[in-house]
Amino acid sequence: MLDTKFAVALIGAGGMGKRWAGVLSDFPGVVLKTIMDTDRERVALIAGKYHATAAVDIANAAADPDIDIAVISLPHKFLAPAALELLSVGKHVLLEKPGARSTAELELAIRLAKEKNLRLMVGFNHRFHTSHQVAKKLVSEGKIGEPQFMRMVYGFGGRPGYEKEWRHNIDIAGGGELIDQGVHLIDLARWFLGDFAEACGFNEKAFWKSDVEDNAFALLRTKDGKVASLHASWSEWKPTYRLELYGTAGYIRIEGLGKKYGGTEKVFVGRRTETYGAGPEEVIDCDPNADNSLRDEFGEFLAAVREKREPSPGAHDGLAALKIVEEIYSHEKEKTDK
Repeated sequence: MLDTKFAVALIGAGGMGKRWAGVLSDFPGVVLKTIMDTDRERVALIAGKYHATAAVDIANAAADPDIDIAVISLPHKFLAPAALELLSVGKHVLLEKPGARSTAELELAIRLAKEKNLRLMVGFNHRFHTSHQVAKKLVSEGKIGEPQFMRMVYGFGGRPGYEKEWRHNIDIAGGGELIDQGVHLIDLARWFLGDFAEACGFNEKAFWKSDVEDNAFALLRTKDGKVASLHASWSEWKPTYRLELYGTAGYIRIEGLGKKYGGTEKVFVGRRTETYGAGPEEVIDCDPNADNSLRDEFGEFLAAVREKREPSPGAHDGLAALKIVEEIYSHEKEKTDK
């Protein structure tokens, strides 16, 4: 700790790392002390921009006694090993989703965090988008009655050479679109409907020629019969985000996720009429700045560190989402093995 501020190390300066650097650099009560990345030129540029120390080895952050917190934004293969190295020397850790390639990898980090009495969070920042916060509040207030089912679509079309990026390497990524964007949808579905007892799906290589699926379709069901239908895609040529949540008394529909996903976030609320139709929709415009979700996510994590409690979402939410990912991959493997 530096004076009265928490010192933070950012591990990874790629696309998400750059966003995290901007959020952490002016977050109240913290100092972005170190930025680590194996690309010397890239880390020098971003560390210089935010007046942080540049490092090319995670050991630099691990060995620094001033560092209290590490935010890890690396390809999936390296998330859990980095967490283990930093937890082992007493750092609280916020892991980018999905937290690991498998439940086995993430369980090791969860166990170590518990042994060391440290906070560990898997960063499902989509919970903190304004539209989802608004929807969650509406549900908790009973505005749509008891939630019954969800439909969700999330996707974009990639970019030239996308099939050569690490997300298409099964050893590095652990899977394809299901474990990438799909895991956000799984987490949101759990958040709104509760734990799922059953999961099945189809993973298709529809367009990109690579090791992994570019389209993932999933059906999830709770013990009490609430169902979520999810589609995550890397061949959605017009970037799309849509969430529909139906309850016994009405519905909520979210369209857009800021930036390339329509540039806006809107929540539409409809209520069931006496004739079992829907009345006029209420439209709520939300702040479309996606980086605000990272800010609020880190705010929850920092509060958990200060209050010595588990963050929400916690590492076990990451584990639950990964269990569903593994169940869907297993379901697909069973089909292909027949």
